Amino acid sequence: MTVIAMDAAPEGVRGELTRWFLELKPGVFIGKVNTRIRDLLWERICQTDAANGAVMAYAAPNEQGFSLRVFGVPKRRVNDFEGIQLITIQKD
Repeated sequence: MTVIAMDAAPEGVRGELTRWFLELKPGVFIGKVNTRIRDLLWERICQTDAANGAVMAYAAPNEQGFSLRVFGVPKRRVNDFEGIQLITIQKD
């Protein structure tokens, strides 16, 4: 299972992601894809200049059962604390 949340997702990227995922609400995508497709889609997101920030969560064989990837400057940041990924919110 993979979840991608994007701030201000451009139409082109949203269209490409909807080929593989369901869009639960604007900028939030969920689906099950293999590792190759997941990595290719993440590269596509990272190559997009118009995206403010993106976070991807996907199943992984670790203590939490998932891993997170972050691109850009999303409103929430992922911090690694001794192997456990936690979300922190920046104050303005």
